[in-house]
Amino acid sequence: VNCHLYLCLLFIPLLLKMVSFPASIATLLLLLSSIYQTHCFQLPRTVSKGHHPDVDDANVPRSHELRTLSRKSLLEKASASVSGALALLTVQPILAPPPAHAKCADIETCREEGERRFEEELRRNPILRLPDGVRYRLLQPPTSPSSDKVKEGSNVDLAYSISTASGQYMYSRGFGFEKVQFGGRQESDLGLDSVRVVLGRHDVPVGIEYVLVGMGKGERRRVELPPNVGFETSNWMPEPTTRRGKVQIEQYKRKLVGFGSQPPFPAETVWDVEVTRIRN
Repeated sequence: VNCHLYLCLLFIPLLLKMVSFPASIATLLLLLSSIYQTHCFQLPRTVSKGHHPDVDDANVPRSHELRTLSRKSLLEKASASVSGALALLTVQPILAPPPAHAKCADIETCREEGERRFEEELRRNPILRLPDGVRYRLLQPPTSPSSDKVKEGSNVDLAYSISTASGQYMYSRGFGFEKVQFGGRQESDLGLDSVRVVLGRHDVPVGIEYVLVGMGKGERRRVELPPNVGFETSNWMPEPTTRRGKVQIEQYKRKLVGFGSQPPFPAETVWDVEVTRIRN
């Protein structure tokens, strides 16, 4: 057996291990390579002086017999080679990716990087201001720029999600955060639920009606809604349909009017609204 073949078989599993090849396959190849090692690195045959290795062994005196490794020593040698090869597998892989480095050296540079990215995002997608302190920004453009736009008196199917200004989820419809009965089982309400509103009838807060005007089908906007054009202007519509949502809206009411030692607080709400259908 060619010894170069053994060297190839020894290093192939090591390289495979370094690139996260399955350990079991790498180990199997190591065991196969050890078999080649036992054939490749036997002790050389020794021949007495004056005897030629091509002479028929039957005619060679016992004192001139060829000597090779015993079976026991061969097994010991193979075992040692396999153990050594397996030990090499525990070495840190030389092909491992370099360690990740922070993009900023300290807190101050990280803060500056965050501010830079925020300003860049505002330039690309600015926050727009409407009357009575309502603010919004575009989250998703309409599916077709030439589609009908929402206007006063439009009949609109609306998906929405409401949270507090601190980001605490309150309730939603059609955003996939709630469950609805569909096909005899509970399914995510994403794309399956909405509320129908007519602009001008205050089915939703007045501030939301401001934002809906001009929206197209599939368009989504995020609205920061002050309480002066919030729930109280729509008689607390749309109502939550879940127990969690009802609890959240009651807590929000107490925050507005004050409770216990807490004075009234004009807390804003944040709405994500998406127009799913328009009937003009």
